[in-house]
Amino acid sequence: MEIWFREIGFWSNPFNIKPSAFDNEIYGYDTDLILSKIESGSILFIEGDYGKGKTAILKRIIDKFGGEKKLIYYSCNRTENNINVDELIKGRTFWTRLFGRMGNDMILLLDESQDLSETDAKVIRDHYGTHFKSIVFVSSDPKTLKIDGLKDMVGENIVKLGKLDENVAIDIVRKRIGSLDILSNDMIKEIFKRSDFNPRHLLQNCEKACKLAIKKGDLKVTKEHLKEVFG
Repeated sequence: MEIWFREIGFWSNPFNIKPSAFDNEIYGYDTDLILSKIESGSILFIEGDYGKGKTAILKRIIDKFGGEKKLIYYSCNRTENNINVDELIKGRTFWTRLFGRMGNDMILLLDESQDLSETDAKVIRDHYGTHFKSIVFVSSDPKTLKIDGLKDMVGENIVKLGKLDENVAIDIVRKRIGSLDILSNDMIKEIFKRSDFNPRHLLQNCEKACKLAIKKGDLKVTKEHLKEVFG
């Protein structure tokens, strides 16, 4: 059934994980604390796998500081992330163009920083406190902190986006479907366990389970439905 969600009273898919519907949802993390640390001039390291909330936190940071024109977003997986000193002097690289137009209160948001090179890291360190007021490293790999000097700069400002608990899982789903009986709290917990404790996978599997139940003419998701969904 293409529009299965109409059967439970929705005009659009309540389990949508497209950016507009999902990436602004943050669960289990004190984002206000993250924003205050950036505002105070700290260096932060945010670590987490896909689907654990990095994009949501990035968007919150951009929403907070982007309008002030003091935020520089840069993805370290770009082809020019390896800095050539000669090119720096000649002014042909991203970094030279960046430093040439910055003040001393900029916030540098480094996405995909697992691809940051030692050379890049040194350039960034040299400009912290002069051009950069705050630096936020966002990475899927904790090995990024092994870059010379980086761990000392970050200190205790490490945010690890790890596993969420069952209560948060229930909250995620309830905010999507309210108190509808199609998914009981016990079923949500069971789906969450089988979704690698990942909120994206949770929503995807909730959709599959509900869609299957509706297709079969059932009003509630049961363990029998989950057997079909997860095999």
